[in-house]
Amino acid sequence: MIRNLSVVTAAKFKFSYVWHLILVLMFFSCNVLAQESNVVVLFDFLARLEQSDKKTNTIKAKFVQTVFFESTGEKQEIVGTVFLKKPDSIYITQRTPQEQRIYINGKTITVYTPNERQAVVDAWKNSVDSDFSPASIVGFGSSWRELKKANDISLEGYDDNHVIIKIQPFKNKNFNAKIYIEKESMRPDRAIVNSEGLKIEIVFKNYIVNSELSVNIFKFKAPNNVEIIKL
Repeated sequence: MIRNLSVVTAAKFKFSYVWHLILVLMFFSCNVLAQESNVVVLFDFLARLEQSDKKTNTIKAKFVQTVFFESTGEKQEIVGTVFLKKPDSIYITQRTPQEQRIYINGKTITVYTPNERQAVVDAWKNSVDSDFSPASIVGFGSSWRELKKANDISLEGYDDNHVIIKIQPFKNKNFNAKIYIEKESMRPDRAIVNSEGLKIEIVFKNYIVNSELSVNIFKFKAPNNVEIIKL
């Protein structure tokens, strides 16, 4: 009798194990399908975002960038305006915490600080790789394919008005950005960048699209007695 009972118990255990395995496989399959579905939704959205961006020749937008320092609890606010003219001209005027004028031509970035009478010139690629600036976020629709070479781009989720895209560098796991793209306008209107010890929130407003922008505002002309530093 005891022998028969052990046989029954073993059979029940085997059945339970097989059923558990089936449930695990079902969950795994559903999870994979959900991931594949998210990838399809993401790239469909990015393709539509890119098509919308192709209708844009110029952008002007105001931004407020708030930097939160986790170690001290302090914050710093940067206020400015970004101008973009395709294919690769960008001009940023920053009013606070100090005046700066930033000129980007697709190859170099020049940061001019009038109070210091100094202009620093660096490769634009270095800045793109190390930071998600207001310029790269506003131009996300046309730059996501390039960003994808060094970053994992995924669908983070939705809220009532936005599709939320997450960008995670392959090499730097302590850094990521979430871009909130407004569903109706297909424009980024908010971004949150998390870095080690820092949280940066950028809010965009007052978009003006396809207005006439003079090419001269994108060209840096050094005033007299300004030191030029090339990195």
